[in-house]
Amino acid sequence: MHFPRYIILLMGVLAASLHTAGAQVPDEAAIRARVQEYVAAFNRGDASAAASIYAVDGTHTYALGFTHRGRAAIEQGLSELLAGPWKGARLAITTDAIRFLTRAIAVEEESFVVSGLRSDTGAELPPVKGLCVDILQKQGGLWFAAAVQCMVPPPTAGPPVK
Repeated sequence: MHFPRYIILLMGVLAASLHTAGAQVPDEAAIRARVQEYVAAFNRGDASAAASIYAVDGTHTYALGFTHRGRAAIEQGLSELLAGPWKGARLAITTDAIRFLTRAIAVEEESFVVSGLRSDTGAELPPVKGLCVDILQKQGGLWFAAAVQCMVPPPTAGPPVK
């Protein structure tokens, strides 16, 4: 049986893409687990453990508009926030989507809710809901946050205009 070259090429591309997709299933689970490691550390008030999921040169731009650059700065900033204005706050993150750009770089889209925040007078504030986009990089078999960008959408009166 003789197959035209384009059929053989097409079968090879299909086989390679199926192999890549199958190989990413464990990586997707690892990314989801890594995100939940951050949540657990945040909720314990453990800035060092929370910062450990970032690349050494990672960045985090918070919904409040400030950026920490580098794991050490992220740890210091989280330490100050978790001991100060965010003390006792609870974080929940839902991974909404993961897309692999390469075998070692992924984009994760997530939604978050921070509850338990308090005003200067001690009154509990309403939960803050927002979105983040994370760029993750696999290094030494582990996924690290290379860049995290978060935002809190403004309240709207209705569905978005299309």
